[in-house]
Amino acid sequence: MVGSIKNDGPVEISPGVYWVGSSTSDLLRRNVYLRVYAGKGDNYSMLVDPGPPQDFEIVYGKVCSVIKDPEHLNLITINHQDPDVGASTPRWLKLNPKIIVLMSEDTWRLAQYFGIEQRNFKAVERFKDKRVPLPTGHVLQFVPTPFCHFRGACMVYDIASRILFTGDLFGGIAAMNLYADDSSWMGIKAFHQLYMPSNDALKLSVRRIRELDPPPLVIAPQHGGIIRGDLIERLLGRMEDLVVGLDIIVPLENKMPLLVRAINSTLTAAQEVAGTDVTGRVMKLFYHDASYPSIFALDEDDAVTDIKAEPLSAIDAFVRQLFRHCSEDQRNKLRMRIMKIFLEQNLPPPDSAFSEEDDQGGRVDHRGGFTA
Repeated sequence: MVGSIKNDGPVEISPGVYWVGSSTSDLLRRNVYLRVYAGKGDNYSMLVDPGPPQDFEIVYGKVCSVIKDPEHLNLITINHQDPDVGASTPRWLKLNPKIIVLMSEDTWRLAQYFGIEQRNFKAVERFKDKRVPLPTGHVLQFVPTPFCHFRGACMVYDIASRILFTGDLFGGIAAMNLYADDSSWMGIKAFHQLYMPSNDALKLSVRRIRELDPPPLVIAPQHGGIIRGDLIERLLGRMEDLVVGLDIIVPLENKMPLLVRAINSTLTAAQEVAGTDVTGRVMKLFYHDASYPSIFALDEDDAVTDIKAEPLSAIDAFVRQLFRHCSEDQRNKLRMRIMKIFLEQNLPPPDSAFSEEDDQGGRVDHRGGFTA
């Protein structure tokens, strides 16, 4: 499948492996996967990262179109405890109390508050070498990816299909197609720079992926496009060198020229997309007379020369206010331009560039602070 995906049915990405996720969000699509193992007797079915409650009806319909009834679902795996990954699990357990839920012990400590009963949970650490044998004779290999982006995050490697389910690792934003290509890197890079803590954490996870034998043919993340073929090795190499999280934030004081350049490029983009009047009105919220401090220092041409507040918060607040004054079409155009501007400077895009709410712009405190 090459074009944009829809919610009208499952997509078989490999024999017995189905994408059953939600495409309701173009910015951060939630991928859910169903694996059906054929055995000598009954089939055995596994749901990977079942998603949030908001997606349950869509996922339920797709799953049942394959296995007919939740009674035929045997196993759920959860990569980490974020609600968009596994908060719908209790609804599946209500339909079939016999389902086993596999996750790491660290993930369980928080995911149990979704309402998952202890009797349904099994820790992957309790299995020898974290290899889980299934009744059909197939084997699942669980691969910890600590701090990518949770200490208890754990990938699932389906050895038979050679598909590696990676959770948030290798996830991306703004993925319009089911499968990733080279153009997907910008969305993957933006997602990781915001949500992954350090390059060291990424390097460890990449090393563990490279150590898998046989190597995976497909990387199936919980967000963004599915990665396959030669693209896997190219993205593994890029991920090893990616600067993320604290590696960006800690030396940020040395990047003020880049931040100033990025906010000025953002202003130019805003003027081109939304117009100079709209951009000027928003800037007036951040630049005042001498009665109280201005957030941005401007020169005689109204270009930013300095950011006097914490720079990432100031830029984020500006973009939120800008989006509140734009139409939906203008916001969509600006999101991609702003993300490109920041990524080209190797800076994390502002959080507001990821927001899909048109009325959640931050309020500017004229004493120089920000509120969400």
